[in-house]
Amino acid sequence: MLHRAPGGARRRPHLDPAAASPQILIPRRSMAAPARVGGLDPDARFKAALTAPAPAAASEAQRELLLELATAPVKGIGRIPYASNAVFVLELDAAAPGGEGRLHAVYKPARGERRLWDFPQHTLHFRETATYEVDLALGFGLVPPTVLREGPHGPGSVQLFVEVAGRTSSAVRQGLGAQILALAAVDVLVNNADRKRAHLLVDTRGRLMGIDHGLTFLPYPRQRTVLAELGGGLLPEELATAVAGLQGDAPRRRELLARLRRLLAPVEVDAFAARLRELAADPVYPELDPWDGRPWEWW
Repeated sequence: MLHRAPGGARRRPHLDPAAASPQILIPRRSMAAPARVGGLDPDARFKAALTAPAPAAASEAQRELLLELATAPVKGIGRIPYASNAVFVLELDAAAPGGEGRLHAVYKPARGERRLWDFPQHTLHFRETATYEVDLALGFGLVPPTVLREGPHGPGSVQLFVEVAGRTSSAVRQGLGAQILALAAVDVLVNNADRKRAHLLVDTRGRLMGIDHGLTFLPYPRQRTVLAELGGGLLPEELATAVAGLQGDAPRRRELLARLRRLLAPVEVDAFAARLRELAADPVYPELDPWDGRPWEWW
């Protein structure tokens, strides 16, 4: 059960839309321009990001999977219809986790990204990868392993394909509540502007998996989610502890921020660091506008 936070409106400028200062909102006016970070355009930044070592938080098995997603030869490709951007399924010349069949992944090339007014061009694949990095650092395991790679249609993100469960037992459904709250905490930290119902999957293990994280990491509060009713609720103790643990563990936090700096603009990394700090100090889900705080859903 979610407990409501005492007191009135929160005043966290990087989390709560009503508390955002004009200084935070200024970058919004220039976000639609092509992104250059450290003097590098997206293509050059992509090549530089490929040189990053494996995340320290990843287990040996996770590192092997990330390497296969990034380097295994492509044996087949198919288009996923009804997507806002160009999205493909890759069949890779590697074994799937568990050893049954070939490894499949979702590939989102930068060249297939639709132009948006509020996100820099050709950066959504970086944001997909950055969200996985945050989830991995927290230890939640709710975002499929995601990497950058050069694919059949150029640079893009490649994410482990989620095999969705056909039906779920009552026991599995009962366990999803805690996982939804954890994924909602990830959404707060990455400032997810597009958490739709269709982006919440249950895999064949009965685990919740969140997908489609291209619209994240804006430097001003812009969260939109179907989980908006959580606003004003306290993070469960174990989630608040995990967030505070990441904030309080300086080496782990610095390593994550360094990895994010390879993927995001400095203002976006600074805003993430501020959201982490504010949520650790005051672990309450942000209260969002009942209209503007919800995403546009197709069905």
